[in-house]
Amino acid sequence: MKPRLGLWDYLKAAFHVRWPVPGLGGVPINWLACVGIALAGWLFHPALWLLGGAAELGFITLLAHNPRFQRIVDASQTARQDFDFSSRIAQMLQGLPGLARKRYSDLEQRVAAVRQMTQGLATGAMSEVQAGGLKRLLWIFLRLLVSRETILTQARNTNREDMVEEIQAAETQLGQLADPAKERLRKSVEANLEILRKRLTNLDESKNAMEFIEAELKRIENQVELIAQEAAMSKDGGHLSEKIDSIAGTLTETQDWMKTNQEILGGLEDMDLPGVRT
Repeated sequence: MKPRLGLWDYLKAAFHVRWPVPGLGGVPINWLACVGIALAGWLFHPALWLLGGAAELGFITLLAHNPRFQRIVDASQTARQDFDFSSRIAQMLQGLPGLARKRYSDLEQRVAAVRQMTQGLATGAMSEVQAGGLKRLLWIFLRLLVSRETILTQARNTNREDMVEEIQAAETQLGQLADPAKERLRKSVEANLEILRKRLTNLDESKNAMEFIEAELKRIENQVELIAQEAAMSKDGGHLSEKIDSIAGTLTETQDWMKTNQEILGGLEDMDLPGVRT
């Protein structure tokens, strides 16, 4: 996805630009210029601060507005975003079992195949927006896999019958704490009972969540497979682009559902693509 950079971003990049000098590497010319202006004004005349500052500001502004420099900054930003995305993906995949990692890898390969096939289309080739949509699709697919594993782990570590018995025991204990002298204990038991009931509710709701997650995983896989088939047979890049756009549009609902059910799915507070500002 193309970085959304503004004039301030280019101005900062222009100020921190480093000029290659043989034997010294990248030299921060603007930092050195500022130091030189400060020393000149202090040693010779304060007016040099104003003149030097104006010249420095003019140079930075001119460089920030240069189209070639802006393209270089954009490319650098994109490279950082791609690194953030790849490193985060790798980190998340480490926490998944082998079958889930293979499932993601298979989808990633199909998406790569789609992108490669669209490069050969004479018209309507995949735009940056559509390429970003496919990357977002992979990200949501991985988040669904992580959520699926979270629910499975909770199910393996939680016995519903034991939890029901614990709730019943807490309710019985609460009924025996009518004595005002045990008010502090009563409040503690009430709080524990509320937590147990919430855990039981989440456990029951996680079953429905699991069914939805599996359905979404299969839907995404089938959608990508359909696009791959159509890309192999079609010469109409515009039609293929519409298909990709339609898939990207369905991800919003899935993402909203995941945010709404964070308590069941686990820590999903960071739902955005790593390194991409929204």
